This record gives sequence, C-alpha cells and structure tokens, in this order.
Amino acid sequence: MTDADSLMAVFSDVHSNLEALEVVLADMETMGAGRLFCLGDIVGYGADPAACLERVRALDCPVIKGNHDAAAAIDKDNKRMNTPAQAGIDFSRKNLSPEQRKWLRNLSLTLVEGDCEFVHGSMDAPADWWYVLSPEEARLHFAAQTRPVCFCGHTHDPMLWHWDGMGKLTIRHGEGRIALPSNGKVLINVGSVGQPRDLNPNACYALFNPLERWVEFRRVPYNISKAKRKITRAGLPRFSSQRLSLGR
Repeated sequence: MTDADSLMAVFSDVHSNLEALEVVLADMETMGAGRLFCLGDIVGYGADPAACLERVRALDCPVIKGNHDAAAAIDKDNKRMNTPAQAGIDFSRKNLSPEQRKWLRNLSLTLVEGDCEFVHGSMDAPADWWYVLSPEEARLHFAAQTRPVCFCGHTHDPMLWHWDGMGKLTIRHGEGRIALPSNGKVLINVGSVGQPRDLNPNACYALFNPLERWVEFRRVPYNISKAKRKITRAGLPRFSSQRLSLGR
C-alpha cells in the first residue's frame, strides 16, 4: 500500500479543547490511520489554545486555516463573531506567542492531494468562511470543487453531501460508516473535535479509506467535565463551557 492509498484521518474545529484532541489522536492511532489532515480552527472558545496548537504542529501533518485561526493571528476584530467567539479569540491572542500567531497567519486556506480537496468552510470563496448548511450553499460549493472528494468542517455538524453531476443533491447526517457513491462529487463535513453541535457531545472526526471508498465518522468520549472546568477558571463565557455537555 502506498501513502496515497493509506487510511486517512481528517479532523477539524479543535477549538482549544485539549482533552478532546488527545483522545481523538489516540483513537486515530488505534484505528491505524496512516495520514492525518487538520481542517483548521485549532484555537478559539476553549482554554488551551497554545497547547492544542503545539500538539497539532507536532503531528507534522497538513493543516489549513480556519476562521478562528485567522482571527487569532491578527489584532483586528471580526464583527461577524458573537460574544463567546470573540472572547475565545481574545483569550487565544493573549495566550499565543507572536511566533505561534505567525504560524497560524501563514496557513493555507485550501489543500489538494490526489483526488481529495480540503477546506475549512466552502470552496466557494474560502476566505469568506461561508457555511455549507443549505442545498443552495452546497451547490455553490460543488461548482467550485475540483476533485471527486472534498473535506470540510466549520459547521461542527458531521454531514455527507453528494452531487450526482446531473443536478440531484443528496444529504446524509454523518454517522457510522458510509460507502461513497462512484459518480459525481462528495463533500464530507468531518464535524468537530472540540465543540460538536449535532446534539452528541462526544468528539468527532472522520476516517477515509481511498481504496475502498468509504468514510467512517468516529465519536470518541472525553473528559468533558475537565474541559469545562478549565474554561470556567480561564474566565471565558459560561456558555462556552455549558455547550460542551449539550453538543450544540
């Protein structure tokens, strides 16, 4: 088996949740993932931005930029962010070194490897951080997608979108193992490691087998109570702590 054929683990939206990140990385190793890809938003919301950044950087895997990474890397505030999000950005800025912020700033917005494409939000104007939540947003994305398979995060909700090339769009919640269609294009939202929002609080990431063409959405329990305590002690908004137990 070549590197291009090996099992891939794709993860996104860690959001400074070290407890969730560590169990996900351990699960990837247990599952035998040969290649790892990070789709951004390493920082924001949670209490361990620097530790999560260094843990991901130590993996020496491809990493692309998320909107929270981009915001934490510069000093200009984003008016589109709500209060908990902005508080997480402010905390990340204060707890990251200038070198770490430069590393975030220099990350790419997209990545192409073989038959796969990687983006944080949508291939339709990646720097604008559009969400893919509706059929119309999915069609805009697919118009820009150049490879048969694309991976994204950003919404924190694991999903599989299939465009058959003839105008038909199919949507499935990302759960368990799913065989990929052989026609058209597929967009796989890998969910969130550190802040799931599909009413399942367990950390989420995706395994992809390029030879057998299946994706498996993995849910991994972690020490949510510890992560919540850290958020509270850091003086971050209570909602950023509470939502971890709710998965929303």
